Amino acid sequence: MLDGKFCSEAWDCVSRYIYAGLQGGSIMKGWMKEENEMIACCNDGTRPVIFKIERIDE
Repeated sequence: MLDGKFCSEAWDCVSRYIYAGLQGGSIMKGWMKEENEMIACCNDGTRPVIFKIERIDE
């Protein structure tokens, strides 16, 4: 959140992984120890933000 506003660029970077995880997909199979985890980074080169996305299976 930036001054109470959602960053649309950050959402653009992570949304495809969020939607894949919501459908039960393997987010980073072969790249991470756990196939339900993903590391993504925002496009902002001067203020990069790193996200850890994890699908929680219940």
